[in-house]
Amino acid sequence: MLLDIGPLGSTERLIALLALALAALVALWFVFRKLGHYRLIADIPTARIRSAPQGYVELIGHVIAGENGMLSAPLSGRPCVWYTYKVEKQSGGERKQWKTVRSGRSDSWFQINDGTGTCLVDPAGAEVTTLHKQSWRGNTELPSINASGLSAKGIAAILTSNSVSGHYRYTESLIFEHEQLYALGRFHTVGGGRDQLDMKATARDLLRDWKQNPDRLRERFDQNGDGQIDLQEWQQAQKEALQEARAQQRELHQLPSMNVLTDSQSRRQPYLLSTYDEERLMRRYRWISIWCLSLTGVAFWLFLEVLLAG
Repeated sequence: MLLDIGPLGSTERLIALLALALAALVALWFVFRKLGHYRLIADIPTARIRSAPQGYVELIGHVIAGENGMLSAPLSGRPCVWYTYKVEKQSGGERKQWKTVRSGRSDSWFQINDGTGTCLVDPAGAEVTTLHKQSWRGNTELPSINASGLSAKGIAAILTSNSVSGHYRYTESLIFEHEQLYALGRFHTVGGGRDQLDMKATARDLLRDWKQNPDRLRERFDQNGDGQIDLQEWQQAQKEALQEARAQQRELHQLPSMNVLTDSQSRRQPYLLSTYDEERLMRRYRWISIWCLSLTGVAFWLFLEVLLAG
């Protein structure tokens, strides 16, 4: 044995073995997951938005604000199209620890344009990596923000990224307008006659909604005024529900086509958004895999040391 481990009780030994085995398995899982990301980025060709196939694709374009315009970052007040943030508070006592007191992530859609077309991007469910990640400290739960954004002191802390005083730590990651974005996700086009409604199902849904308001249903379809909907009147309601379903389909046909990128909801198809360029993103996942593989080796070695300890 290379490590001198003192005598362990049976319970302590079992706990140590289980903890090390779990650590090794988790690290190994990350190895395969990040290697999978690396292979997908390397193997999937970049599609152009105008001619992209429906399904899992890779896109690269420049960021444009969504329909609701620019967002304001919660901590720094900087204009952006996407953000995630975290505020931590340092606990007292001999062992200083950071506890998250608030956090959040933007779910607002934005757009990318690659010169051939525009695509809406839904960030929900995406693994996002950004070039713009800043951390600084202060003495209040939220940084002081004036009308034009963060206070001068806060801006200085962000720019230098070396503010080490204060019981609160702020971390913020942002995507700015006009940045280049790498995206890997499910591409689909809606509108323009592509969406086909199930006429019978849509009509059933309409009838179900109408039945939620019996007074309105009788007012609309009780032709003989007896306060009841008889068979003939119900058939008329079914006929009108089908007509409304067809009208909804016609409206869908008249909508302009919109390209949308979303999460595929498949473990085999991760949803990745990054302001790193493709090569740098590949290197990042490769190094994460190597680091996790090293952790797996260390955890396995310690597992053997504990197992063989007398």
